[in-house]
Amino acid sequence: MIDVRRLQVLRAFAEHHTVAATAEALGVTPSAVSQQLAALAKETEVPLVERSNRRFVLTGAGRVLLERAQVIFAELERAQADLARYAEGSLGSVRVGAFATGISNLVAPAVARLRHTHPGWDFSVIQAEPEHSTELLCTGEIDIAVTMSSPHLPATGSPGFQFHPVMVEPLDVVLPYEHPLATKMELDLATDLNDADWIMSAPGTVWFDTVAAACHQAGFHPRSTHIVTDFSAAFALVAAGLGVSMVPRLAWHGMAIAHMVVRPVRNGPRRHVLAVTRSGANPEPLLTAMREAAHRITVPAGRFVLSA
Repeated sequence: MIDVRRLQVLRAFAEHHTVAATAEALGVTPSAVSQQLAALAKETEVPLVERSNRRFVLTGAGRVLLERAQVIFAELERAQADLARYAEGSLGSVRVGAFATGISNLVAPAVARLRHTHPGWDFSVIQAEPEHSTELLCTGEIDIAVTMSSPHLPATGSPGFQFHPVMVEPLDVVLPYEHPLATKMELDLATDLNDADWIMSAPGTVWFDTVAAACHQAGFHPRSTHIVTDFSAAFALVAAGLGVSMVPRLAWHGMAIAHMVVRPVRNGPRRHVLAVTRSGANPEPLLTAMREAAHRITVPAGRFVLSA
């Protein structure tokens, strides 16, 4: 491995022509210059200087190495400039892991905005569900985990992690358009939905656990008639009149599905969406951009209808 500092001595020698002048320019002794040039020749395994008419000059190999060294120095200068821009916040590279609806409604619009406001930043996005995102963060595969409050999160105050709130997300009920409860502007779990046919995910998933816990808090156990693994399947079953479902607001925001209405739940469940980073890491500017995207999430009001 060639020592870049010795390359700098070689460049100075080429500019000043003598060991003494090189030493003066670098603020070292002539002996130090000679030692550095000798060590560089040993590293490259070729002679780099030779005596000519009572003075030392670069060999052909020395000139070839110096030509390559100029490229190395230029790259080092660019690297230093990039690091300075990174330190001031105008340049960065971030790998983001997020759950599907978080990507759709928070990460994607945030990154799209940052492409214009922070053109020096590069973002790489991968889908990572809450049960996997912390592990990816620990292994360094991602820099920011956009996740939600769940048993999979490290405990608050865990060393090695920082937690940054993004939004508090309510869960809303989706009903068939012709459902008798569709005329109500707000629903109550205990009185309105305790005998409904529910469309849910499988037990053990974050979605199921959140809905089941809310129903238990309201005093009943939901009758899980249909089991699905994604929200689009739940919406299709609701639109077909086969039951009701309760989904996070990010799941239906921006959707266009006919024959359904969305209703908020009185004192209903909420989940916290978080950005998790390793300790010492800075989640900006993505965090602010995601919070701005969260403020634009639609709130169901009146006879809000999901329609094609």
